[in-house]
Order: sequence, then structure tokens, then C-alpha cells
Amino acid sequence: MNTDEFEIFPWGGEFLTHIPEVDHQHHYLVDLINRLARTVLEGTDEATADGIVAELRDYARYHFETEEGIWARAFRDDEWFASHCRAHAGFIEELDRIATLQGPEEYRLQPLLEFLVRWLTLHILRSDKQMAAAINALEAGLGVAEARERAARHFREQSPAGLESLLNTYVSIEQQVSRFAKQLAVRGQEEAENRFRTLFDCFIHPLLILDAEDGSVLEANPSACTLTGHTESELKERSIADLHPDDERERVAALLTAPPEAPAGNDSPPLYSRVRSATGRDIPVRITRGGEIRDHGRSLRIAFYEDMTRELEHRRELEWLSVNDPLTGLPNRAGIMQALEEATTEHDETALALVSIDVDNFRALNERLGMAAGDRVLAELSRRWRDRLNGDVLLGRRGGDEFILVLRSTETIERLEDVMRRVIEAGHHLPVTDKGAGGASENVSVSAGISIRPARSGLDPETVLRQADHALYEAKLRGIRAWEYFDHGQYQRVASRHRTINAFRRAMQNGELSVEYQPKVNMRTGAVLGAEALVRWRHPDRGLLAPAEFLPTIENDPVSIDLGEFMLEEAMRQMEAWRRNGHHLPVSVNIGALQLENADLAQRLENILDRHPEIPRADLEIEVLESTAFDNAAAAEANMRAVRELGVSMSIDDFGTGYSSLTYIKRVPANALKMDRSYVRDMLEDADDRAIIEAVVGLARAFDRLVLAEGVETVEQGRILIGMGCENGQGYAIARPLPPDALEGWLEHWTPPPEWSAVPAPA
Repeated sequence: MNTDEFEIFPWGGEFLTHIPEVDHQHHYLVDLINRLARTVLEGTDEATADGIVAELRDYARYHFETEEGIWARAFRDDEWFASHCRAHAGFIEELDRIATLQGPEEYRLQPLLEFLVRWLTLHILRSDKQMAAAINALEAGLGVAEARERAARHFREQSPAGLESLLNTYVSIEQQVSRFAKQLAVRGQEEAENRFRTLFDCFIHPLLILDAEDGSVLEANPSACTLTGHTESELKERSIADLHPDDERERVAALLTAPPEAPAGNDSPPLYSRVRSATGRDIPVRITRGGEIRDHGRSLRIAFYEDMTRELEHRRELEWLSVNDPLTGLPNRAGIMQALEEATTEHDETALALVSIDVDNFRALNERLGMAAGDRVLAELSRRWRDRLNGDVLLGRRGGDEFILVLRSTETIERLEDVMRRVIEAGHHLPVTDKGAGGASENVSVSAGISIRPARSGLDPETVLRQADHALYEAKLRGIRAWEYFDHGQYQRVASRHRTINAFRRAMQNGELSVEYQPKVNMRTGAVLGAEALVRWRHPDRGLLAPAEFLPTIENDPVSIDLGEFMLEEAMRQMEAWRRNGHHLPVSVNIGALQLENADLAQRLENILDRHPEIPRADLEIEVLESTAFDNAAAAEANMRAVRELGVSMSIDDFGTGYSSLTYIKRVPANALKMDRSYVRDMLEDADDRAIIEAVVGLARAFDRLVLAEGVETVEQGRILIGMGCENGQGYAIARPLPPDALEGWLEHWTPPPEWSAVPAPA
């Protein structure tokens, strides 16, 4: 019987409703029922059965939604329509019930087929066609009531006997399909047994069928005979435990004769053991216990054996390759680092030297002579190094043309220069063909970076290797000598810088920063011009740190931008607080080079200003170092102009120490110039410093800039500055940096020294 052509329901005119969309979907259901009938005939598995049920469920939901949408246009509020929808819901419920049935798959598929036969006959051939007839009558111009009556009359005139006959015919066909499927199952039992025997004998791995109770061997396939060296008849005379060495028998018997409730198959972990062959050789095997089967009341079990000899050899090869280089036979990078980790400790009292080696221009040699010649060069170079270096030197290949030397003894490290000369000399006349000494050869040079870890330094091998790589990079750049030593002093400075930056970043997160304010005044009149905001770091270990102790370290790191924004926000907040207390006190804030050149400076500054609308923008002043403003003149100048357009004041700090020039002063959009404290400090003794101060004051007047002297520490310095035309000052002679509350108290009592007030105002 060709089941591919079998149809329990050939599609015909009796199914048509004459509504194309509905007929198309009904045709799909008929095809699905026919497919289900063929599946019952051929037999199936769980996945196929689940797929059919899922397909039916998807079809039903889609079809019912479509059909109900059509019926609802005419009969939405009619009990006829409601009854139809309830029938659809019942279909889904019955489908779900059948899907949960337990047992062989025919327990689900045969009831499903019977249900679908009745649904097709009673619902589609009767209910759907009657409702479709009413829809067609409506479209012909009849009213709802008349259309319903015409459809009902049409179906009353149909012979009930004809419909019942059709139902009986289809049910009979469905029953014949089920009986035929059972006959096929009986006939297939013998075929299945033959297929099992063929598979059992041809299976590539050893299989044994055992008595599940006593472990005696009942059947053995040819692969099992090959593994053990015994014939099938010899194996049948033994128990499964007899095939294993004495120390393994108990474990094997426990696995393969375990009670039925113990896990089996994929749930039972494999057992790694040994089989004692007929020749007395022990063979490594992996044993997997199959499930229990019944044969005429007897419990049987299948044992799967796998010869692990080649797998173990392959595993050992992989383990070797994981730490060794196949071309040279040397340890690879992982092998060397593993040896170092095992041989060194954090407080090792032995010095350690790592040398990172790179063959010069090796890529060009490969391209010129080919990869085979390149491999010969590397293999011969490695062999010579092994021969010429003593046992205190560990040699490895990192990959490509890169190698590592490890010197573990103090004596060998003291002879490091000699070792490096041997390394370099080994590159002379390396063969590039397999013709030996008479063949072509090449001279190759190498570059190397050396890092020596002092005893008890605490540096791990990975760090020392990175240092050696850095020195190798320097050697390649300079090209002066074949090797370079790593600069540990520079490394310590860089490491210290990173530690400080990371600690400062944590300080910002933990609220360890505070702000103090140093007043700026007119020294002659005593008028307070404002205050400069100065950051302080309350370090958990080192106490209160002044800016000079950390700002130079962080100035080129992005955290300096975070600090600048923190200071701007704090300045605006503090001006608000002072304003509430009746004090009008402008504040200046220093920003670094990264923040000054940042393309977002103006936008981010405006966001801060907008959060404090009650503070006049001119009350905030931004200070930039003269050298900073000129490092990236174009970007700095553009940002300074953008800041000035926001209404914020700007001043040049430490003026006179950088690029002071007429063009510079003219171009930079700053309101004020702050003279560097170094000129003020020495002006009483140094005529040159006084001359510089006079020049700066003259430039400020010429370009209409305010000028202020930093570092005014004595009354005499202030008096001289006032006499030279510089009335504005900042320094210890006026006030030290103060916390916000202390500054308010200072404001109440501040008066300038009489020596300053006595200096006449400039003409």
C-alpha cells in the first residue's frame, strides 16, 4: 500500500462553502487529516506526533479567527453565532485533552483522527455550510432573518440519511486505517528484531548483552571480541566482572548489575576502567550502562564499551601541545609561564631575569624565501640556543618569531651580557634548505628586551615579562644596540602615577574632597574682589593634602575634567550659600588643559550655570595657566571665547612664566592677568623681577586688563606692589585659604595694613 497516495478524505465539492477564504482553509484541514491518516499507517515518533498536534493548534486558532470575523459581520449579536464560537472553543479544549494522553503515540493519534473525522462531518459539512449559505443569501440582498430561514430550509430539505451515511462511511474508513496500522505493527516486530541483530553485529564499538541480575554475558558483538581477544563463545562462558582486573571487578559489577531503580542510559555517568585482554594486556575503556530490557520475563542489560587507548594518546598529545611548541620542541609561552609560576613565589629571595627576543625582519625573510625556509631558520636557531646556553637558562618560543629566555640563578644573571652575545652569534649562517652545510644560508639578527626582577620584589612573572616586552619595543625603536634593559625607575614613577589617579578617583566617589577659599583684595583700599577656590584632599592615610601634592599627577588624566566640574559646581553652590548670608563674593576656579581643550566645555559649563540661575554669571571666573592656554592655542582660544560669550570671566594664571607676548595678550580673551608668585617672592632682592613686574603692569594697562599679584606674603611686598601700580593681590599677608565659614568671619574683620592704605592712589 502506497501511503503517500492514500487519502481518507479526497477533497470534493461537498466541502465547498463558496466563500473562497474559508474554502482554502478547509482544504488545508482536509490535507492535514489525510496526512494524519498516513502517519497512523506508517507509525511515528513523539516529535512527529507533537508536530502534528502543534500544527493543528496553530491552524485552528488562525482559521477560527478568520471564520468568526466573517460570520460576525452579519450575526455578531445572534445566538447562532455564539453557539458557533462555543463549538470552536470546544475544538481547542478537545485538542489539548488528546495532546496530554499518555502511552504510545497511537494513543494520541488514533483518538485525534476519530475526533477530526467527526468534526469535519458534523461541523464543516453541516454548521459551516449552513452559515455560509446564510452569508451568501445576505450578499444576494436578503435580510438577516430571511437569509437564516433560507439556509435552514435548504438543510432541512437535505436528506439526513445521506449525511449519516457519509459519516458512517468516513468512520468505517478511519477504523480500517487503525486496524491496518496494527497489522503493520505485528509484521514489523520481526523486521525490527532483524534490524537490531544487524545493528548489534555491525556496531563499531563493543556491545555486550548481560543478565541484569548476575552479570553473565549472553551476547557479544564482533567488536567486543576484537577488544578482549576472546571469541563470542568464550565471552558467553564468563561474567562481565571476569573481563576486568581484580581491582576493577567490584566497581564494574556494581554499575552493570545495579537494581532497576538505579539511573541508566544517559542519566548514568560512564565508568572509566580497564579490560584484561586474552593476552594479559590491560586496555583502558569507558563503559556506559544501557537501559534494562525484558525478554520472556528475564531482565537484560546492554553494556557499551569504548577503547580509550587512542583517545588517551590524543589527550596526552594535546596536553603536550598546550605547553610546548611543535616546530622547535621548546616550551611555549604557557609552558614557560607555568614553570615560572610553579618555581617562584611572591617573596622569592632569588633574582629573576626575563628576556623577550624578536627575530629582526623575519616577515621579509618569510616572504622572500617561503614559510618552509622560515621554519628551518627558527628550528635551527632554537637548536643552537639550546646547545650554547647552559641549564640555568630556560628557553621558550612564544609564537611566530618571538622567544623568551628565563635566567633563574644569580650567577647566570651576572653573566647576562655573555648570554646575550651567544644568543646573537647563533644567528650566523642559518640553513634555509634541507641540503645541510652545503646549502643556502642566511644571517639573522635579533632584538631583545631585558627585565631583571630583584629578589623579594613581589613582582609576578607576567609583570616582569610585560616589562621585558616594553624594553624590546624600545630596542626596536632605537635600533642602536641589540638589546635594551627595562627602566625600573620609570616604571615605578608610572605605577605611582596610576595608583594616585585611581586613589583620587575613589576619593571623588567617597566624598574625600573639600574646598577652601583664599581672598583676593585691592590692597590699598581693602575692597574684597572675590576668592579663589582651592581643592583639598582628606586622604585616609596621609591626612589633608594641598593641591600641589596631587594636581600635577592627575592633570593629564580625564579625572582632571571631573575635578574641574566638581569645583565649578561647588563654587556656584557656595556663592548661593554666601548670598543667603548677605555676602556677595565672586569665586574663581582653576581648570586644567584637558578641560580647557574639551569640545564640550562651553555646553557643560552652561549646564552648571543654568542650575544656579540666581548667581550672576560674571561672578564666576575661570583661571587657566598661561602655558595651558598656549599648548593647544586654537582649541584653547575657541573655548575661552565660548566661555566669555556665556558671560563668565576669565583670567590667565602664573602670567609671565610661559609665552607672554603682545600678540598673545591681544588674542587671548581674558579679563585679568595674575602675575606668578616667583616674581613677587624675589622682587625685593632681584631688580630683574621688579622690572618684569613693572612690564606686566604696563602691559595690563595698555590692553585694559586687570592685574593681580599672587603670593603676597609680607606687608613690604604689598607696599612695593601698590607703589608700582599693582594694587590687587592674593597671599598669606592677606589671608590663608579658609573654609567657607571661616572666610565669612574673616570678611567681618578684614582691614588692610596701614602701610598699604598710606600709599597714594596713582595719578
